[in-house]
Amino acid sequence: MEPQKKNKPNSLVIILFALVVLMIIIYFILVMFFPTVFEMMNTGDIQPVPNK
Repeated sequence: MEPQKKNKPNSLVIILFALVVLMIIIYFILVMFFPTVFEMMNTGDIQPVPNK
């Protein structure tokens, strides 16, 4: 009997998945070492609209 071929994902899928995981890890490292950068970012809080 011949050995069956295993169903392996495409190399592009593996690269994209690895990039997403790497970006998440880099984000947490940046938050740990540079918290002030993320505190200054706009979070989309509700702001009053000036009357015209």
